[in-house]
Amino acid sequence: MIRVTAWFKDKKTVGLFHCLYDAIDYRDLMDANYPLKIEFKNGVFSMREWIYDSWNGVMNANMNPLKNIPDTNVRHMVLQLLAWMWCICFGMMVGSIQAFGISLFAHAIILAAIVITVATFELAKSKPGFFLDNKYHTPSRSRGYMWINGQKIKLDKNDPGGEHE
Repeated sequence: MIRVTAWFKDKKTVGLFHCLYDAIDYRDLMDANYPLKIEFKNGVFSMREWIYDSWNGVMNANMNPLKNIPDTNVRHMVLQLLAWMWCICFGMMVGSIQAFGISLFAHAIILAAIVITVATFELAKSKPGFFLDNKYHTPSRSRGYMWINGQKIKLDKNDPGGEHE
């Protein structure tokens, strides 16, 4: 296993990799962000790092073999089908259709929440103006002036204003 650690002014990032080429790519990515120091270490690491790496190896579609599927929606669907397959296996293992139903429903709810969160973050990153309502501004700003300490102050016509001038 290879650990790549990058220290920045305010944070430290760590990546664990089984593949040397993935570790080199990650090191290059971190290096492009001008860290204070980068450490590239090969060896055996703690149980916590092993668990974290195992989790990402299965659940992170950017690290597991599904990363080779170019469409992220297809990646998500494959992960969801795998989750439901494990729900079926768990239900069969305990011998209860109720356990299967509960597990299936819980996975669907959690995965839907994750999808909605990721979609919201992506929308905020690509179109931040989507969440703004142009009709939100107070009437005092729409008239083009404000009263401050008994004096009438004209406002810029291009300034949309807000509630707390």
